[in-house]
Amino acid sequence: MTKLAFLTAVIAALLLVPTAAAGPSIGVCSGANATVCTGGPFTSVDGVYFAVGSGGGNRDFASVAVSCDTGYATVLNVVVPAKGTGTSQTIHPPSGSNCTATLEKLMQIGKAHVLAGPVAFAVT
Repeated sequence: MTKLAFLTAVIAALLLVPTAAAGPSIGVCSGANATVCTGGPFTSVDGVYFAVGSGGGNRDFASVAVSCDTGYATVLNVVVPAKGTGTSQTIHPPSGSNCTATLEKLMQIGKAHVLAGPVAFAVT
C-alpha cells in the first residue's frame, strides 16, 4: 500500500468515527442570579454555585470540591442525571478568598478522581 493510499484510508476511517459526547464540565456561577449561570464578580453575600455536566456514564450525582486559601473548604454533592447537567447549592466563602473548585468522582474515603477543573475564582 502506498503512503497516499494509506493516508486516504486513515482519513476516511477518522471521518466515519462518531464524535465524542461532551466531557465532564464545571462552571462557577454568581449566587446573585440562581436562574442563569453568570460569571463574577463573586461576593460572600451573594455566594457562588456551580453548574456541572457529568459527560456520560451511569452516575446520578457528581461532587464539587471547593478549597480556599482562607481555610474554607467543602464538598458539594450535585444531582446530575447521566449525560446531563445540574447545579449545586449556593455556598458563601469568606470575603478575600481565592478559591478553586474541581468536579470529582468520589472513589472511596480520602480518594477522588478529578473529572474537570480546577477552576479558580475570587470572592470579594
